[in-house]
Amino acid sequence: MNDNLIISISREYGSGGREIGERLASTLGIAYYDKELINRIVQKSGLPDDVVEAHDEKVLNRFLFTPNRFLTGADLDQPIASAIHAAEIESIRSAADESPCVIVGRSADSVLSSYPGLISIYVSAPMENRIARVMRRNNISEGEAKTRIARIDKDRAHYYRYFTDKKWGEANNYDLCINSGKMAVADDAVAVISTYLDRMERSR
Repeated sequence: MNDNLIISISREYGSGGREIGERLASTLGIAYYDKELINRIVQKSGLPDDVVEAHDEKVLNRFLFTPNRFLTGADLDQPIASAIHAAEIESIRSAADESPCVIVGRSADSVLSSYPGLISIYVSAPMENRIARVMRRNNISEGEAKTRIARIDKDRAHYYRYFTDKKWGEANNYDLCINSGKMAVADDAVAVISTYLDRMERSR
């Protein structure tokens, strides 16, 4: 395995991207970061857990933001958001510097775009599959699941656009796109990704 391997996973809500990321990291024997990044961000920003979690993968006041505004240093009217996002970027980069890993969400594909070992993956699924998964996982109604999916996907799209000035989910922003709805279990997606990684390694 490439010692510089970093895998970023962007995912539609309810597509199973988090589970795929966990199983992939376990299969490859490398570190896994998702909610685990929150603790790092709390430590680096010095802000309370609940404040950091409230900003996680969200641009809370999207009308005050423009694409890449934070990265160009113009986001001075949002000091708390700026501190959290700066700590988030630092946390993602420090995790990637430590060892090979899988990082889910948080525009890691953009933050780590200069890393030579980065493989960026996008996981999607048909809406009916996502609704069923969200209903089952959260024990909620179909209507509630649809509302939650729409809200979270919208948050992630705004967040990604803000950090990257790119469209979230657009295929040419990623190395590999997977429709998890075509696969019976997360292990099938892991097998596809593992095969892709093997082929990439052989072509180096």
